[in-house]
Parts: sequence; C-alpha cells; structure tokens
Amino acid sequence: MNLKIFCTGVLTASVASSAAWAETGQAVITGSKPAVRGLVQLTESPEGLKVDAEFTQAPPGGHAFHIHEFGSCADQAKAAGSHYNPAGHPHGLTAKEGVEKTHAGDFGNVAVEANGEGALHVVIPGLTLSNGEYSVAGRAFVLHEKPDDFSQPTGNAGGRIGCGTIVISGK
Repeated sequence: MNLKIFCTGVLTASVASSAAWAETGQAVITGSKPAVRGLVQLTESPEGLKVDAEFTQAPPGGHAFHIHEFGSCADQAKAAGSHYNPAGHPHGLTAKEGVEKTHAGDFGNVAVEANGEGALHVVIPGLTLSNGEYSVAGRAFVLHEKPDDFSQPTGNAGGRIGCGTIVISGK
C-alpha cells in the first residue's frame, strides 16, 4: 500500500513539475490611426513558442507582423526599434526558416478580412519568453501597414499601425 501511495505521489509531482516550466505571456495590441486592436497569447511548449494573435479594427489586406527589439510603443511604435534579430541574420520567415537563419522576430503576414478581423497562429521553435538566446519578454509586437515582401533588409512593410509590449502573464 505504501508503494502505491509513493508512486501516485511521484506521478503527481512529475506532472506538476513538467507543467511548471511552461511560461505564458501576452501583448495587447493598440493603434490610433486606424484604431487597431489585438491580443497576442504566447505559450512555451516543447515545440517552441506558440503565438496566437487575433486582431480587430485593422485595415483589410495583408499586414506584416514582427517582434521588434524594444518594448516601447511610444512615438507611433518607432520606439520599438528594429526587428528583433539577436544573431544578425537576414530578414525572412522565421516559422519556415528558423531562428538560426532569419530575424527571430519575422512572423510574416496577417491577412485581415473586410470586417477588420485577422489572426495568426504559429509555433516558432527556438523562441522563448524569458530564457535563452532568443527570449522575447519585454520586447514589442508590431503590426505594419503593408504586407512583408520578404526583401532585405526588413521587407518593405511600411509604417507601424499597431503595437503591444510582450509581458509574462503566468507559469
């Protein structure tokens, strides 16, 4: 009987400790011209950082979506700086090419429908919220006015129409 209790306790502790490492985060996206709104939910997983972004009130069409190097959205998001690129790689599509070959913050494009709603759901291997070489907490997501054409050095995505700082929301 003691063995059964011991095994149950070990299993419970094992499940609890494996779930404890998974940090979650979010970024609330706002813009003033237009009044873009969005929420990005971030979850660490064994496969990488899961990014679930939902937008409303955005202009219809394609819009580049990137993580930028700083967490400030001041000055129409210009204070967010350049694309997050800790290893100095060329611009590209991180979900396809990986953080080892592209800017770690290059997420491609969000398609926004005529009603102003759009979404992006992607998992980026190698990105984390707060641990490791490619951690993103404290940086900012930026939604751009135009689609990313994947040209060098930053994709010709135009101005910044939405921005939100990435914060850790739980473990």
